[in-house]
Amino acid sequence: MKDEILVRQLKEGKREAFDLLYEKYKNLAIHTAYLITGNLPDSEDVVQETFVKAYLHIDELKKESGFKPWMLQILVRTAYRSGQKKSREIPDEELVLAVRDNNVSSPSLLQQIVREEEAEIISRAVRNLPIKQRAAVILYYYNGLSVEEIGKIEGCRAGTVKSRLHTARQALKKSLLQLSYHSGEDNDEQRTG
Repeated sequence: MKDEILVRQLKEGKREAFDLLYEKYKNLAIHTAYLITGNLPDSEDVVQETFVKAYLHIDELKKESGFKPWMLQILVRTAYRSGQKKSREIPDEELVLAVRDNNVSSPSLLQQIVREEEAEIISRAVRNLPIKQRAAVILYYYNGLSVEEIGKIEGCRAGTVKSRLHTARQALKKSLLQLSYHSGEDNDEQRTG
């Protein structure tokens, strides 16, 4: 069912419409919140708070077909506040599960291990970005949103989003190069040691 129909029904007081919107967007919301906050308990709290706010303020949504970006805007701002309150480490095993590529084909064990290691390295680098750059990267690369959509969600201009993405890419490049350089040193030490 289309969002505008569900939103219209929700505005009319039909609780089932909210349940359908929640089911439709909960996985996207939990994934996005997890990547921003860095841990599952906080991301679950952020998602719960996001949907409560969406339910309570549904009448403020002017364009009924715009539920997804509106909900993501609430989610990102809620995650920012959560991230400012707490700064936690992401357990490596949870991080790999969150970022792992779920291909339909069944790769070899070696390919899976390499892919998981790469996902862990990339996730660690993304996690170390400042929160606004991290959110821009997550919304752009993980959720496939446009620069303009991210600007609306984050309440800033498209140019600001482009700047955050550029700065984040530079930081990620530097971080990943350092990680690969250090892992190369580790391999050299293992061979000579």
